[in-house]
Amino acid sequence: MSPAVKPDHHETSLAEARRFARVDEEGHVYALAPATGQPVSAASAVPEASAAAPEADGAVPGASAAAPEADGAAPEAVAEGTEAAATEPGEPETTVQPPAAETYVGQFSGASADEALHYFTRKFDELYNRALLLRARAAAGADSAKALHESLGHIRKELTAGTWVGDVAALSELLKEISREIDQRAAVEAQEAKVVLAEHLAVREQIVAEVELLADADPSTQHWKSAQARMNELFEAWKAEQKKPPRLTKSQEDPYWKRFRAARNLFEKNRRAFFATRDKEHGDVKAAKEALIAEAEQLKDSDDYGATTKAYHRLMDDWKALGRGARKTDDAQWARFRAAQDVFFGNRDKVNAETDAEYAENLTVKLALLEEFEALMPIENPEAIREKHQALLNRWDAAGRVPRADMKSVESRLKRVQDAFRDAEQTHWRKTDPETLARQNSMLTQLDEAIAELEAALAAAQVSGDDKRISEAKEALDARRSWRDMLK
Repeated sequence: MSPAVKPDHHETSLAEARRFARVDEEGHVYALAPATGQPVSAASAVPEASAAAPEADGAVPGASAAAPEADGAAPEAVAEGTEAAATEPGEPETTVQPPAAETYVGQFSGASADEALHYFTRKFDELYNRALLLRARAAAGADSAKALHESLGHIRKELTAGTWVGDVAALSELLKEISREIDQRAAVEAQEAKVVLAEHLAVREQIVAEVELLADADPSTQHWKSAQARMNELFEAWKAEQKKPPRLTKSQEDPYWKRFRAARNLFEKNRRAFFATRDKEHGDVKAAKEALIAEAEQLKDSDDYGATTKAYHRLMDDWKALGRGARKTDDAQWARFRAAQDVFFGNRDKVNAETDAEYAENLTVKLALLEEFEALMPIENPEAIREKHQALLNRWDAAGRVPRADMKSVESRLKRVQDAFRDAEQTHWRKTDPETLARQNSMLTQLDEAIAELEAALAAAQVSGDDKRISEAKEALDARRSWRDMLK
């Protein structure tokens, strides 16, 4: 907006007034035609309403603005509080014929010529100053071009409808200048409105695009709660945009609204279909879980702890495979299912605790036996310790079960001793097996013969000095000697 412009002030002096009008001896005021012969006033007719006297001093009488009669007489207006200036009743009416090329303005009775001129020039100055104020408002951008044009039209209408004493031509030219300035302002506003309209359409497009994106999302993966909240926000944003100026025309807004409405309807259709399908699935899950709960409750008091534990594991796997149902229903069902398991496992843990207390003494015995077992290692001659090893195993079995928490550790220690004993037996057997010994002896004999032949070949090669034969004989001899060492 341009900075405020202080309007000029127009005031018609008496000297100027005398150039534009004359006053006769009876107070009738006539606007003089300009040198071109054109009327000074924009009006060709005499005003119909009487002009009131100024209110500042209260002593200046009102003046008639009535047009002259057809025969050229100008009616008089008499101010209140003055002596009668009109003819007495019954007397012939006095008329004054205005000179040619003059326009009758009005009468200001009981006042001097200067006072009459001042009265009518003051009205003209008021209109002129209103025009100056309008130009200042136009320059400052205080009002829209439309409002400025309306104000300009009122001033033009008043100028045309009234008769004045003043430079009417100058005021008419000023109004033309103001009109051009307002037209320029209107062109700027039109361009600004075009930019704002484009921004409004861009916002509409953005809103519609997001609504369509929500509508086109896969219903099975859509987060419906947040999506519904966002859809409501977009609808409120649409309504807020409708209230912002400038308002879009129906042809501008309809394409966007039709897309918005179609996407929103599709969104609602998908949402209803999704929840209808989900409600059915939740119903099926609820029924299946009720069957699992019934079986779990039936098993809760079982004392067959091994088989029942496996049954509860199967029920848990089936429960997980069903997935989640409706939150409120599913939580309540899980609480019932879990309660049945807690009863069973609570009973089982209680029995196990009692059993473990009984097995604590057995653990002490087996820990002592493990020390005796481990004292046998390393086992080099299994035959020498076989009887002692077997006796320890018999005492181990007679000791009974140990607490569940210690079972793995003690069994692991025993397994290490048994594995060492078994390995020692296998090694001893390989060394003492007659068949194995016979095969070894046969192979040793063959290797000894081969070694003797290779030694003779090496000696011959050395005598001949053949380096290649010497190298081959050494390699073969070293290999046979290595095999014989392994067999031994």
